[in-house]
Amino acid sequence: MGELEEKETPPTETTTSQQEALDEPKETDKMLDKKEDDAKEKSPSPQTSKPASPNAGKKSSPVAEKKAIEGESQKPGNGEEIIDIPAENGTKPSEGDDKKISKEEREVKPKKIPIGGLKLPGFFMKNKPKAEGDGAEGELLEKEKEEDKDKEANGDAATSSGKDEQKPRPGLGERLRSFFVRKPAAEKEKKQLVNGDADAKSEATAEAAPAEDGAEAPPKRGLLNAIKLPIANMIPKKKNNDDVELGLGKAGLASMETLDDSLKDQDTVDRAPVKTNGTDEIKSDLKDEKLAAEQKLAAEEEERERPVPLLTRLRGYKCSVDDALIVFGILLFVLLLAVIGYVLTHETLTSPPLREGRFIVAVTSCGPVEGVKEDGAFAFRGIPYAKPPVDGLRWRPAELVDSIDGCWNDTLQTHNSSVVCTQRLGNGTTVGDEDCLYLDVVTPHVRYTNPLPVVVLIGAESLAGPSPGILRPSARYSRSHDVIFVRPNFRLGVFGFLALDALTKETRPPTSGNYALTDIIAVLKWIKLNIANFGGDPKSVTLLGHRAGATLVTTLVTSNKVKDLYTRAWASSGSAILPGRPLSVSENLNQQLMGTLECADVDCLREASSERLWAATPDTWLHFPVDIPQPPEFNASGQRHEWLVLDGDVLYQHPSESWKKDQPTDKPRLVMGATAHEAHTEKLRELHANWTREEVRAYLTNSQIGAMGLTEEVIERYNASSYASLVSIITDIRTVCPLLTNARLQVSVPFYVVTQGEGPDQLATVDADVQAILGRYEPHTVEQRRFVSAMQQLFYYYVSHGTVQTFEPQRRVINVGQDAQSQEDFEPCNYWISKDIVPRYARVD
Repeated sequence: MGELEEKETPPTETTTSQQEALDEPKETDKMLDKKEDDAKEKSPSPQTSKPASPNAGKKSSPVAEKKAIEGESQKPGNGEEIIDIPAENGTKPSEGDDKKISKEEREVKPKKIPIGGLKLPGFFMKNKPKAEGDGAEGELLEKEKEEDKDKEANGDAATSSGKDEQKPRPGLGERLRSFFVRKPAAEKEKKQLVNGDADAKSEATAEAAPAEDGAEAPPKRGLLNAIKLPIANMIPKKKNNDDVELGLGKAGLASMETLDDSLKDQDTVDRAPVKTNGTDEIKSDLKDEKLAAEQKLAAEEEERERPVPLLTRLRGYKCSVDDALIVFGILLFVLLLAVIGYVLTHETLTSPPLREGRFIVAVTSCGPVEGVKEDGAFAFRGIPYAKPPVDGLRWRPAELVDSIDGCWNDTLQTHNSSVVCTQRLGNGTTVGDEDCLYLDVVTPHVRYTNPLPVVVLIGAESLAGPSPGILRPSARYSRSHDVIFVRPNFRLGVFGFLALDALTKETRPPTSGNYALTDIIAVLKWIKLNIANFGGDPKSVTLLGHRAGATLVTTLVTSNKVKDLYTRAWASSGSAILPGRPLSVSENLNQQLMGTLECADVDCLREASSERLWAATPDTWLHFPVDIPQPPEFNASGQRHEWLVLDGDVLYQHPSESWKKDQPTDKPRLVMGATAHEAHTEKLRELHANWTREEVRAYLTNSQIGAMGLTEEVIERYNASSYASLVSIITDIRTVCPLLTNARLQVSVPFYVVTQGEGPDQLATVDADVQAILGRYEPHTVEQRRFVSAMQQLFYYYVSHGTVQTFEPQRRVINVGQDAQSQEDFEPCNYWISKDIVPRYARVD
């Protein structure tokens, strides 16, 4: 530090330099005292006196030497300022021309302060030779008085340097935003620590310029500040007592290099007597104020370090809108993660594990069964639900497995479809087996929580077959609509409906026929007992019947045997001719079968093969007219064969009698419906390549309608000039209007008609509604897509909630085109009813 050359040092804050300057005699006072001693010894004029410098013997800087030879300003009596300018040869003006003026009367401009003539603590200065003074001590005294006044009015900057200003703490939102926002350079400079980097200023400018209130010297950027993480900006820094004691408040601490140099300067400076000039009292007051400020700061620091209860801190925290939104968003995100984790964990815990990633096991009352994963759902195919109806159980009601002998030991593999019940196809061939009482289950989940509604599919084109037709479960729609499909096999033809006197006599109670209905009842009992093991709800069971299956459903829901086994039913395109014949009448009509088989007792019937039984079945039992009514039907309507009978066990009375007892309700237990072109067949369509009004007129004239003289009236009513209009006439007579007649007998039964067509003729075929429900309808236009959506909305909403949307008791007919719209009635039916054509010629299954 004792080197002669000048070094550039980092400046410190003005307030710190003022504090240290008050703790020791000012250099200006020393210079003034030195000048007075020299004046007594040498008696020079006051204008030419120079302050003594501790480095007088050393080489001074060129600037200092130039300042030292400059003349001082003088004030004449008239108040004008006179500046002495040395001559070119270096001589000074005569002393006789000078006027003696006191120190108090001197005015010195800041530019006359010699560089290096003043030394303030906190500034690093080498030992420079001081130039001769030019009266700067008077100006410094005046500045000192002005600063004292400012300190008394606004508070001394040095006294308040260690004081921690209480600023409002930034909110959480502001701190989070500042984490991502780059601060401007000006703000960074203001928030640098005391050892930061600042622009170098000359000592003369720093001495002459008046200090501004609250101004801080630009601090030097420290190494630690440069490598701090951005997150540190969000956390307020806590100041410790050591920083306050060392002056690391707002003023900061001068560098150790400056302090050491200041101490060396004190050792090398001439110990001249110090003349206070009245500054001792000011220094004493400042020291008292500094001591009081330090005591107050220590008290505040002690108060801050005192532990504050959590409740008090929470009450004192001011939450802004941004803080609330941020906290709410974080809580919502955490809640979402918790819900997702719970669902995934819960699903894993409540569902059995998969074997090889695709096989899953469920439990039944007769043992475990293993299903397979298909299209996002699980399918169990071929689960036995009753004893095989063979040998001695042929023509007996279905019996559930009630002993361990009929069960299996290991896990039953139910991966493939089971064999269908023996039946007659449309081309006259027979397929299937008598051992056929199995069912299929398709479920989206195998679990015991959140049970799903169950839909039981009862499908058959006729009561002799084929079955199940198109009514097969859809794995994709099971998953997408959260329902469980159950499709059972049931007996058909003579195996499912034969009523004979010989069979009635061997049964207790005496009864025969309707064996297919007992199969469906057994299925419902199995569902109630086991469906919970497949994730289903036994209290939400919907029967979905199609064509002949709808006939069975419509009949079965009137039986007391199923009162607590189902929740609701949906019948599509069923027959309106329901069982009404007594058992004895049916037994007599069926005696011809025993004559064909040449059997006299039941044992002979049970020994006959299924092929022999199908061959002995009369064609009139298998084929029913579906075309336009013909004149012979008028006389033979009472002799038509009916598979269903009033057996006295399952069915006691005609369904219409039970409908009369129904009470109005908002949740109907039965929904009935049909399609507008249900009677379409390829055989009828191929009769003419292009059906015109003349072809339609000729076709109607040769029917019972023509025999009744209604041809022209019907053509005008239906505008019958195409194939679609002809099919509409046949469908209204055979299916739609007879079903609507049955629906009118029931108080709260909705009835729908599908009118949305497809194909070249725009026909709403018999399968259109069920295909839309099960997702097998292929829409090609916007109208067809809307129809699929409307049909699914009607059905699945009914399955889940038990009500039909758009249904109104006063407008009971729902016309399902591209949208479902309710209407008061279906006008064509009133015409056919008035002509006694409906329900006389209704279709029979």
